[in-house]
Amino acid sequence: MNATECENNRKADVFAGRHAWRTDPVAPGWRNAAVHTAWEGRGQESAPALARPSAPSRSAVTYTPGIVLRGEVDGMRPELRAAVQSIGLANLGVGRAVVTEQTEWVLESDAARSEAHCAWLAILALHYTGDLVSADAQCERLARDPVWAGSDRHQELLTLLRARSSLMSGDVARAAELLKALLARRAPTLPICLTVAWLIEALVHLGEFDQAHQVLLDHGLVGRLGSHLPDRVHVLAARGALHMAAGQFRHAIDDYTACGRILATLNVVNSAVVPWRSRAALGALAVQRYDLALALAEDELIAARKWGSARGVGTALHAVAMARRDGTSPALLEEAVQLLELGHARSELMQALYDLGMMQAERKDVVGGRSRLEEVDEVAHACGNAFWARRVKPALARLNDPDGSRVLTRQENKIAQLARAGYSNRRIAETLFLAVRTVEFHLSSVYRKLDISGRQELVTALGVVAP
Repeated sequence: MNATECENNRKADVFAGRHAWRTDPVAPGWRNAAVHTAWEGRGQESAPALARPSAPSRSAVTYTPGIVLRGEVDGMRPELRAAVQSIGLANLGVGRAVVTEQTEWVLESDAARSEAHCAWLAILALHYTGDLVSADAQCERLARDPVWAGSDRHQELLTLLRARSSLMSGDVARAAELLKALLARRAPTLPICLTVAWLIEALVHLGEFDQAHQVLLDHGLVGRLGSHLPDRVHVLAARGALHMAAGQFRHAIDDYTACGRILATLNVVNSAVVPWRSRAALGALAVQRYDLALALAEDELIAARKWGSARGVGTALHAVAMARRDGTSPALLEEAVQLLELGHARSELMQALYDLGMMQAERKDVVGGRSRLEEVDEVAHACGNAFWARRVKPALARLNDPDGSRVLTRQENKIAQLARAGYSNRRIAETLFLAVRTVEFHLSSVYRKLDISGRQELVTALGVVAP
């Protein structure tokens, strides 16, 4: 063994020591039970458990998206071992600075950059830290590397990394284009499930819901998923996003909580991997499950703050603000907007701005609401998202109405939210102690003000605000 190899082994051992120091042997099974206690309507019971910090098991295999690694970590080459340990720390949601340092060391090695799996994991870890600028710079560096240019396998992984960066930064049209091109090649080495999941996510952000559903059908990813399906957590999260967009909120919650159960068995608690709790919280809000929504949102905020990325904390704060539904919500949303902007999370930023604008308008701050919706329009045009540009237009038109006659009243908003959640007119009437005819009258007014034809369009016309 030469001096360079000895030094690489020494550094890898240092990183391994840090990794072991941060790992707690307590298994996270209690958290799954707590989530399901909340889902059954016993939010008071679940809240203390969900507030406890997650504690992963030492014995679990590190989840490495897109690839399956064979053998023990200790038997790997130093650079690959360091990359796997970076992903392991990121999965646990601890040591973000160490992960950044470790990935930089890995990617400075010529041998590591030439090894597809090593570079793939290192750049994924950078994505988890939220450092998209460094991740993109590393992708450009790999694109100029002769080894990567001359290998189909390397090119597939590089395209996937670029697509993921585009998706995370809000350039969802480019992400969808890259991912569609990858699937069209039908390469046997392509991580199909991960590619499909990220494509579904991009299509949902673009408002292409029918196309997203067709992609799931084409790849046999509807219904029950096999336990050995690669990257099943990402497929479940993508399906959850599609269910949310289609107004199938209970199905969305089911997929997100299933995703969370699997992630727990893999010792993944970091919302940077999959923010399933905040997404499930918004679904729970839509079906009036306020205890569950708050428990999930606050649990994610604890984990996100522990990890410390602007994107993760901003996403979790957005969900907490929506779930609390009190006087603190606008300030929390303002903070979420600032963090999402800092984290270059433009897709998440548009949703947070939209919800903040709608919340301000409903609280009679029409000027503030209009300003926030105008920001949504600006971001949508900046990242070429036609879906959001179309979505925000009628909302702005309502707020620009000089006499305010197109702004929903509090009662209209309550009825509209229940209708969006799938309640029948009779059930809405029973819930709000109204006559069915009164509900019908208010819904007609809602449709007129929102300039929509019926219930199906409530899903995109409304924010997630539920006062």
